[in-house]
Amino acid sequence: MYKDTIIQDDDAIVADLSNVEVDLGFLGNLGDGLMYDALDPGAESDGANSWHSEEIKTPPNSEDEFESDGESNEFSIFQEGQRFGELQLQVGMKFNTKQDFRDAVREFTIQEGRRIKFVKNDNVRCRAVCQVEECSWVVYASRDHEDSCWQIKTFYDDHTCPRENSNRAANRAWLASKLVKKVRKYPNFKQCEAATYFKSKCDLILHRNSIARALADARNVVYGDEKTHYALLRDYAETLLKINPGSTVRIGVTLMPDGQVMFDKIYICLSGCKNGFKAGCRPLIGLDGAFLKTQIGGQILSAAAQDANHHIYVVAWAIVNIKNKEN
Repeated sequence: MYKDTIIQDDDAIVADLSNVEVDLGFLGNLGDGLMYDALDPGAESDGANSWHSEEIKTPPNSEDEFESDGESNEFSIFQEGQRFGELQLQVGMKFNTKQDFRDAVREFTIQEGRRIKFVKNDNVRCRAVCQVEECSWVVYASRDHEDSCWQIKTFYDDHTCPRENSNRAANRAWLASKLVKKVRKYPNFKQCEAATYFKSKCDLILHRNSIARALADARNVVYGDEKTHYALLRDYAETLLKINPGSTVRIGVTLMPDGQVMFDKIYICLSGCKNGFKAGCRPLIGLDGAFLKTQIGGQILSAAAQDANHHIYVVAWAIVNIKNKEN
């Protein structure tokens, strides 16, 4: 058998071997039909030594497709921390606890600008309806004993009542939770800015006292309660003396009848400030004071000097309850 009988015209070849016999031993026994199964002379060639086999033409297994279709039929699970305005409720959605369901319904009704009330609220079921009697909006969830979770069984999302720009569901805790991120990003976030934020983002018109209380709660979450900060004063004084040898730190307390102590005043003079005043400042010290705008109140007193560049140089400072001769 020669080349002309086993290859096509458009197949690649290195040399013309028309008069040389070709060894087909590597193909095995020709009577087994292996060569005819591997090479289809009538098929179109796509390049050098193109082989067309039935194995390549076999479609892939579709078990993965059936598995993906099964997963798509599963119910969605409520995810906390969604952006305001992106929450969507649907039949079959699952919640870990009943409180998660109530919080999600409250968030949804605030973003929709409607008022709702819970008419059923026990250990196995929870139903919320619109406060407007003519409105047919309703959502109902119950406990799923198999999955030990709560699942929405009924949800009719069709409000016939108008949207409102005030909502009692937007309480102090909810407002504070929305302001925490703002306070962390903008430490000097003001009350008027918070009012503008809720008006533009949530379409809510809130009383200034509500915003002030929520803003204070948000600051306490970010920075901690000011009263608890005073309990760390001794640790703060020990740290200053450890990293600044030669410094002076004095804490004054008042003994209470029950044996507890209450903070009264503190005086701090760092060794670096003290040595800098002696080395490069003019021999003149001025005293100044300012009120502290905090919940505790009090005043901050400072001893300041002037350096060679006519700049203010703080030598020591103190926190007192009132400015008098004793302090």
